[in-house]
Amino acid sequence: MRKSRSISPNTQDSTMDAEHINQIGNTLIDLSERTQELRGYL
Repeated sequence: MRKSRSISPNTQDSTMDAEHINQIGNTLIDLSERTQELRGYL
């Protein structure tokens, strides 16, 4: 059975979450830029 996170996550979890969110945001920006470039070819 999987344990749920506590209500107040520790600093390491918060840092990892922030890094993961930043990585996702950067990926979305990259994909948006690629989408715009591809639309130029259509």
